[in-house]
Amino acid sequence: MIIERKTRDINRYLSHLPEGKKYNLGVRVSPEHARRVEALGFSSPLVVGERLLPPARGAASRRNANGFDIVHRDQPKETAYRQISWTYNQRHGKREVEVTEVKDVPYFRYPRTKVPPYSIEFVVSADPGGAHCIVAGPFKRTDTQNAAATNTANMLFEQFGSFEVLDTSLSPSVDVPVRRLNWKLMPAGKNPWKSAWPSLETVIEKGRGKSREVVAARFKEVGRYHPEFIAIGLGGFDDYVVFGFPSIGICVLESRFTNNATYVLAHANWEVISQMTKAEILSESAHEDRLIHDRNWFDALAASLARPSANAA
Repeated sequence: MIIERKTRDINRYLSHLPEGKKYNLGVRVSPEHARRVEALGFSSPLVVGERLLPPARGAASRRNANGFDIVHRDQPKETAYRQISWTYNQRHGKREVEVTEVKDVPYFRYPRTKVPPYSIEFVVSADPGGAHCIVAGPFKRTDTQNAAATNTANMLFEQFGSFEVLDTSLSPSVDVPVRRLNWKLMPAGKNPWKSAWPSLETVIEKGRGKSREVVAARFKEVGRYHPEFIAIGLGGFDDYVVFGFPSIGICVLESRFTNNATYVLAHANWEVISQMTKAEILSESAHEDRLIHDRNWFDALAASLARPSANAA
């Protein structure tokens, strides 16, 4: 059955499945989906086994790619900090020099709990007749997976205008090679930073107001350490940039969001990171260090890049 609406609870469409049964969610690709499939970033023609994290277009897709906050309005407000870029004139002898700094500004807000992204990917598959499908899953009919499955159904509706509950036989065969399409590696050349800067500016411009200046300052600070390669996130990764330092076995994952964190990944091999899911990258087992975006961030970055990783080549 094709469902052409959002849902509050995926169980509404699972009455035919016993408790614990596995299922997929997805769409059977028709000609009317061609433009949407291409916009997501899949190859044309479609290639079975390709995976990607859908872009954060719509509430469900944002929750899937970026997570969300549970705001506790029943609790007293707390002090939090917002980063801003502050430019002022500083006297150096007889002349004044314009100086730009990143400052922490306190404000009051209700406490909140950060819920990590579901990080559910879309994958290209095919039915026994060879017709293409875009599927997500498999899920199991249990209470623990209701929230993620319901959000995925709504994400499919946002991206394609409909969704179906599908059998797990529509998952790609285990023999089909998996290829994730979540990153664009910038041309290396002699100066990766210079060649990548126009693309980095595009990422920065997606930010809001003054936060763009803060993000630009962080990107430029990482650039001072001469990254050996740079990769720009695509789709649901489009808020992230990877700066690679394979000679010391480290990649720095930086976000265009302020008041977040920088992840230092102990992987010399870029191909390893490029094929990880967002949940895997952000998990504590994957990152070597997590640098909070606060006044100590610049010193913390310097310390992380000064020590070789245990995985250095």
